[in-house]
Amino acid sequence: MQDVLINDVNDSAKKDTLIYANRLALLFNVTGIFNKDVTVRKIIFDKGNLNIRIDEDGEGNYKFWKTTNDTAKNGVIDLQKILLKDVDITYNDLKNSQHYNAFAHKAQLSGRFSSDEFTLTTSANLFVSKLLVKNINYINQKEVEISSNLKVNTKTDLYKLENSSVKIADVKFDINGTVKAPSHSVFLDLDVKSNEADLASFISLLPPNYSSRMKSFKSKGRFVFHSTIKGESAGEKTPDVKVDFAISDGTLKPENNEIELTAINFSGNFHNSSSTGKSALVIPSLAASLSGHKIKAEIRIDDLDNAFLTIHASTQLDLAQVKPFITADTLEQLSGNLAMNVYYSGKLSQLQNMSKDRLYEVKASGNIDISHVNFKLKNNPLAFLNMSGNFVLKNEDVAIENLSGKISSTDFKLDGVFKNFIPFILVRDQPGDFIADVVSNNLAMDELLVNKSATSSPNDTSYIMKFNPRLTCDLNVSIGNMQFRKFQASGVRGQIHLERQIISSRGLNFKAMDGVVQMDANINASRRDSIVMSCDAHFAKLDITRLFYEMENFDQTTMTDKNVKGRISADVQFASIWSKDLTINSSKVISTCDITIENGELNNFTPILALAKYIKVPDLNKIKFSTLTNRIAIKDRKIFIPNMEIKSSAINISGNGTHSFDNIVDYHLKLLLSDVLGKKMKSNSTEFGEIEDDGLGRPMLMLSMKGPVDNPKFAYDHKAAGEKIKTEINKERQTLKELFKEEFSPGKKDSVKTSKPKKKDEMQIDWDSEQD
Repeated sequence: MQDVLINDVNDSAKKDTLIYANRLALLFNVTGIFNKDVTVRKIIFDKGNLNIRIDEDGEGNYKFWKTTNDTAKNGVIDLQKILLKDVDITYNDLKNSQHYNAFAHKAQLSGRFSSDEFTLTTSANLFVSKLLVKNINYINQKEVEISSNLKVNTKTDLYKLENSSVKIADVKFDINGTVKAPSHSVFLDLDVKSNEADLASFISLLPPNYSSRMKSFKSKGRFVFHSTIKGESAGEKTPDVKVDFAISDGTLKPENNEIELTAINFSGNFHNSSSTGKSALVIPSLAASLSGHKIKAEIRIDDLDNAFLTIHASTQLDLAQVKPFITADTLEQLSGNLAMNVYYSGKLSQLQNMSKDRLYEVKASGNIDISHVNFKLKNNPLAFLNMSGNFVLKNEDVAIENLSGKISSTDFKLDGVFKNFIPFILVRDQPGDFIADVVSNNLAMDELLVNKSATSSPNDTSYIMKFNPRLTCDLNVSIGNMQFRKFQASGVRGQIHLERQIISSRGLNFKAMDGVVQMDANINASRRDSIVMSCDAHFAKLDITRLFYEMENFDQTTMTDKNVKGRISADVQFASIWSKDLTINSSKVISTCDITIENGELNNFTPILALAKYIKVPDLNKIKFSTLTNRIAIKDRKIFIPNMEIKSSAINISGNGTHSFDNIVDYHLKLLLSDVLGKKMKSNSTEFGEIEDDGLGRPMLMLSMKGPVDNPKFAYDHKAAGEKIKTEINKERQTLKELFKEEFSPGKKDSVKTSKPKKKDEMQIDWDSEQD
């Protein structure tokens, strides 16, 4: 028969194909046609598809023939041989989650299928695309040869395998035993033994999720395997499975590399107990060699469903030779030496589902020594250099002794303990507590904080500050020199505490800008989109020129390091909000500063130069003064300056006012009327507005200076605001803590409020063009 099509045999309204054959031949005795005894004894199936399907209730789609006890009238199928050639076979068992797909190059099944007892002899050459059992693909794209003798007893549902074998790739397995399969369960008593096989062939038989990890390696060696399977398999019941295996004279070689892991020798066993439901994989002695360095290990994994690992390993390794065996693509370079002798016992599976409130207990001991270790990660500009030190395992904790090295140009030496280290690394939400003494001769903060994920050009460097929310740190730091961009400090000493993404320091001392700084500081990185920084600091005799230079002129251009000289001392309270890439939000800066400037000098300062055409002095480009003391405040993008007096080499002037971050000034000035340029007044002196006596009989002229700093407007000042500003600053200082709590609380969102100031009438000073 040509082009034979047989549909599913089931109750479904929509039928699918059961069999399609390019040629289907049924062989029977021709004389049976005449006596109505048509008994089909042989089927030849040539080129086509066989699609067997078992539904969720265990009903199959394949029993298409009718049976009767009256063989003389209707005939029967008394198969004794089935031949398949170039047939694509699909088997889907929805009830037992089994899905197979194979292509039969040539297969022959012989036996008296219609008898209650018969021997089924099978010989087949197949290409198996998949053999999927409960989402695990046990055979993937492999040539398979089957040779078996199966004694079948359909009355007792007993099947006995004798002298049977299956060859997958180049690995041959001998199978003997019995299978008893009544309607609702299966009883197994099987013995499966491999002939000695090549290790590479065995690795190719592993399910893809395991064998894929070995694709980049070449392997050699011999492998043997022996398994017994005994017990009931039905529903939640599983049989006892015992497996003994061994690998001898194995080698493992990364592709495109001459380094080999050689002399791999180990034996082991696996046991899955049906009575306890527990399983164990035991490798009592594993040995290997990497370029003459011995590796020894003892491994045990209990309860594979909730894996508990026990391992004892010892080795000395050259890490440059280990690098080719590390498949992670994040590691760019690795070298140095490692020696370890460690013991570990703890859970491996379900760690990510463990609650943070549950203690994760492990037993760990031993030492790990590293020396001259260098490594670099891809897409990370930092280089970790010459790392040496000792790690001592103490159950969940790791003690760190004499760890030293460099991170790019930052050197360090560290001694401490990391409490709960192993759970912190392995378990989601588990906390870690790091206590250490840290010493560094040179700390390059701009290198350490650079944004590793930034794609901008080298000239557009961005930074990022992140802290692990599960990590708590207590560090006693001693730093010789520290720099961030232009800022430099030396002799840094103090304690640093990190908890819940808030880093704080108490009693931090360092030298900077030819002076001394003492501060308590906080950096709160717990917000989702911003970072809060605050400090309470004392500066003593800092070089003000260097202060402006190293602070990059505070991101303004009116007063820069080119304009100021002198020594500044100050008590500062400061808080601000920054973005995650360390860009400041200028509208969220609050500060009060008590400052004293000694031996000060103002050079080419724009607000002073604006007075030049009104002041009868030879030179306002350089103004020197001995001491200036004041308290200033910053809020809402404005600098509030209370009344102060500058007695300088060029002019005596007092004043107060505000200076915005946009360089808009609102100054109130007092200066000697005698210092005003010799102009003829239009009338009497009252035209100049408020005039006061300085106590020495000299009149003082009160002026206002408002507008852009490079083009201000001058007017009579009828109402000075000095006392008001002083009162406001005192109030700011008294309520600073409340402001910090209100504006910089961890849960508060950033907000910027602006209000348009009311416009005030100004009286312009009308100077006569004629000089005295």
